[in-house]
Parts: sequence; structure tokens; C-alpha cells
Amino acid sequence: MIIAVVQAVLLLVGTIVLLVLQRGQDRTLAFTFLLFAATIVTNVDPLYRWLDPRLGGFNVVTVISDCLMVAGTSTLLWGVAKAVGAARPWLRNAVVVSFAVVVVVVVVAFTVLDKPATTTTFMLDAGSHPAATVYSIAQTVYLGVALGATGFICVLRLREARTTTDLVGLWVLILGGVLGVVRMVVVVVMDVAHVAGDLDVTHALSLPYDVTTPGAVLCVASGMLLLVVGHRISRRRRARRVDDALRRLAPLHDRIGVDNAYPPTDDPATRLSRRIVEINDGVRGARASLTDAERAALADAEAALETA
Repeated sequence: MIIAVVQAVLLLVGTIVLLVLQRGQDRTLAFTFLLFAATIVTNVDPLYRWLDPRLGGFNVVTVISDCLMVAGTSTLLWGVAKAVGAARPWLRNAVVVSFAVVVVVVVVAFTVLDKPATTTTFMLDAGSHPAATVYSIAQTVYLGVALGATGFICVLRLREARTTTDLVGLWVLILGGVLGVVRMVVVVVMDVAHVAGDLDVTHALSLPYDVTTPGAVLCVASGMLLLVVGHRISRRRRARRVDDALRRLAPLHDRIGVDNAYPPTDDPATRLSRRIVEINDGVRGARASLTDAERAALADAEAALETA
């Protein structure tokens, strides 16, 4: 229970941090944090024992929690794909369809199995029922594949990391993907062994399960947070470069730049682009030459504009 409480606190804090950092931007990863947090919070034992009897006392909180985790993993895959520039329409469609299929399978399997009374060890109590095996394996395989796909996307984007924080975040997400795949294999073996009556195998694999489950959640959560922080750092660096370029070009623009009567704008990158154009127009019109320092400042400004 202590591990669940720690995870819940970290995820709730992470949700708040992401909502603040992503203010005015796409908040898919913040929504993912919120779904993961809801999943973990509802599985804290005292809260579960208090809440489930109020919803019928047959572990409906378990299926709600598991569906939230499936939803969170879906938004994780899509959110990370968007964060690293790998989002494609086919991937979005595949995530939506897969999520819908898994949720239907999970809900149907939960509906038909012989449900025990409220318990915090649902699969240990109900795992001998074939429907419980379907219930667990369907979501476990989906989670493992989605986390593995997230890790694979991150591997492909390692060379494009802009900051050290980005790079660390990608590696942590890769580790979370590996743990998710290992957890998938462990849970599938445990479920099959349980329904076959081989409880020794189930108990023997409880330690890998207890390690990989929180490990995957914490790695994925940490990786998401690092990616967002890394992007914020990268944006600030680019903004500083643009501001520095505007400041360095000001004397040159005053000396030789023309006035193209552009409409006013508050966007620094747009202002820099216009200033470069006006300087180049002035150089061509006046057939003037630039000093080495002025050429260097102009080259640096163009480089800053390419990264903005």
C-alpha cells in the first residue's frame, strides 16, 4: 500500500506540474498523468475498501481503475508520439480502435465472471475463472504493447533530443517500455498458471510483478515530465537566441536596413525574419559591404531563426 500511496502522490504532483508547464499548449501528457493518478489512487487499499461497497461491493472499482489505466496508456502513446514529432493519423486511429476493443473485452469479461466480494486482491481471488484470465490478459497485452511501442518511438528519436533533459527523458521512457513488456510477459504467465491451477508459478512470479508494475508507471511518468521540462528549456533557449540576435542586428539595421513597412507584430521570430530581410535589401540596394563582425551577426541571426 505504501508504494501505491507514493505513486499516487507523485502522479498527482506531476499532474499539477504538467498543467502549469503546458498552460496554453497541448495537454495530452498532463491528461495522461491525471488518468494514471486516478488509477493508482482508486487502488489504495483503504480507499478501495471504502469506495467499492458503495458501488455494489463486487469490485466494480477494479474494472473502472483498469479501464482508466488502459485510457492513460493510450493517451501516453499518442502524447509521446506528438511530443517527439512522430504522431501520424494511422497511429491515432490504431490507438483509438485498439482502446475501444480492449475496453469492450474487459467489460464483457468482467460482467460474465464469478465476481468475489470487495477485495484488494481481485485476480488472486477470481483468477481461477477463465473469464478473469481473458479480463487480465486483454488489458495486460494492450498495456505491454502500448508501452513497448512508446519505448520504440523514443529509441527512434534519441538522435533528435535537443537538450540533456530531453535525452534523459527518452531513455527513462525506453526503460518504462522495457519494464512494461516484461510485466506483460510475467502477468500472462501468472494468469495462465492460475487458471491451470499451478499456483506455485503464480506465487513465484509475484516479486517480478511487484517490481515491474510500479517501475513501469514511475519510469513512464518521470519520462513524460522530463520531456515536457526539456521542451520548455529548449523553447527558452531558442527565445534567448532570437532576442540576442535582434539586439545584435539593431545597429546594423539602423545603419543600412530599409523600411519595408511590415505590419506590426509582437512575435520575436517574425521581427527577426523581417529585420534580416530589410538588412539584406539594404545591402543590395546600397551596394554596401559589411564588416566581418556584421556578417557574423547576420549569420548568427539566420541560424537562430532556423531553430526558432
